Amino acid sequence: MKMLHVWMIAQRDLVPAGWAISRALDYFLKRWAALSRYLDDGAVPIDNNWAENQIRLWALGRMNWLLACSLRSGKRAAAIMSLIQTARLNGHRTADLWGNADGRSQD
Repeated sequence: MKMLHVWMIAQRDLVPAGWAISRALDYFLKRWAALSRYLDDGAVPIDNNWAENQIRLWALGRMNWLLACSLRSGKRAAAIMSLIQTARLNGHRTADLWGNADGRSQD
């Protein structure tokens, strides 16, 4: 990793400012300490894929939920989505929990 860091610094000096590659190198070098923190502590995950996967559905639906009609409706929807996700993370099938939420008999 140290060799990569040294190489990136050298490459940054060769690339003119304002180019896309210079912005990418600046971004990486500015965050070097955070990006390499996992090397110091084995408990720190190398990525956040698990967290990203948990919020993907909510992020995809965000634009649709802007049409909740009112702040109150939006807050209700957020509370229900939070309950559903918490149930999923705790190993519950949400269909079992919410299957009769509309009050109709399942017979």
